[in-house]
Amino acid sequence: MKTIWIATTIWAALNPAQEKLTLDKALRIARVNSFAVKIAESNLTKTKERINEAKGAVGPKVNAQATYTRFDKATTANIGGNNVTISPIDQKQAVFTLTVPIDITGVIGRSVEAARKAERANEEQIRAAENDLRRDVRSAYFTVLQTEAQVGVAKDALARAELQLKNARTEFERGSKAKVDVLRFETLVSQARTELLVAENSAQLSKQALNNVMGRAIETPVEVAEVNASPTPDWTEDSLVQASLASRPELRAIGFQIEALQNIQRAQEGGLKPSLSLSANHTRNIDAQGFSSRDTSTTGTLALSLPLFDSGITRAKVSQAREDVRQAQIQLEQAKLGISLEVRQAITNLLNAKSRLEVAEKQVAFAQETYDIALLRDQVGEGIALQVIDAQAELTRAKSGLISARYDFHKAFAALQRAIGSDDLKPMPKEGKTN
Repeated sequence: MKTIWIATTIWAALNPAQEKLTLDKALRIARVNSFAVKIAESNLTKTKERINEAKGAVGPKVNAQATYTRFDKATTANIGGNNVTISPIDQKQAVFTLTVPIDITGVIGRSVEAARKAERANEEQIRAAENDLRRDVRSAYFTVLQTEAQVGVAKDALARAELQLKNARTEFERGSKAKVDVLRFETLVSQARTELLVAENSAQLSKQALNNVMGRAIETPVEVAEVNASPTPDWTEDSLVQASLASRPELRAIGFQIEALQNIQRAQEGGLKPSLSLSANHTRNIDAQGFSSRDTSTTGTLALSLPLFDSGITRAKVSQAREDVRQAQIQLEQAKLGISLEVRQAITNLLNAKSRLEVAEKQVAFAQETYDIALLRDQVGEGIALQVIDAQAELTRAKSGLISARYDFHKAFAALQRAIGSDDLKPMPKEGKTN
């Protein structure tokens, strides 16, 4: 006994019980691994760099340039019996230029503001990706629970069928059962085993699908924890629609995109406005030679540019920008209608799922009572095996239907959460459990 205890202890230490995966933990894992969220975050990083790029357009710029020029010969002159170099055979020059644009019309500032609005839009797109991800994870998680519960139903059905087969064989040996009844129960057992295999395969596939949604290797072992009953929110349909229009990140993203495009339009309208820039040049002549040569020189320039005619280029750009704004506004109205429809459909689906759940609970109770009566009649010799088989099949279907209805309700609620863009809803009493 001591040897067995030691072996058991070692095995337990090397194979610790797997911690069950909760829904909250699944959501956190998916948030870290989500490909869609990572892409949205990458787009946000790119947009932040566009802001820096736009800001750089109004900042100072420094350039350095070096030139070397060689002529075919030097230019000299004899002055007072001395040869004097007027222009050397080569020239070496370094030029440093400082340029500072002056945004007198605000065109550059509008470009910066457009980039900032685009950044806000990208932030909302990340939230939209997270909202979709939560719905997908919940749906996959509930599917795992559903398929695992179906495995339990299939195991119960197989156990009942095997017990009935055993009893039928015993009664056949006693002469109180016909051979055909034994064959019926043997067929029932074979069918129950097949249904159990199908249920187990479906459960395995659902776990792999959950791993895929969470962005991790699909072969990762998964044991999920049961969840509390999904709540029914205390709401009216119109109030939920209004809440969704205020909270859905997609709408806020389009709103920021419109503001960004409006700033771009105003920037394009400045195409024929004057521009002003300040520049300073410092020139260094290396090995300066010849007349009027200076080692260094510094100059400053204030340049005002006034475009007079550009063959309609600015007008065309402004028109394009205006249409971009118009299209975004149309997309916003279209998105509002789509979200309103999505919320109303989600509410309808949730109510339908709740109704199906209530009916399924009654069907299980009725099927259980029918099965108990059929089994009792068969045991006292007043029924036939076919009635028991039919009653058992109906009980299995009813329990399977209750499981589907229960988790369809969970999924419908998750779809409503996604449609509203919020997880903050009030709870209701727990649903009944499968017998």
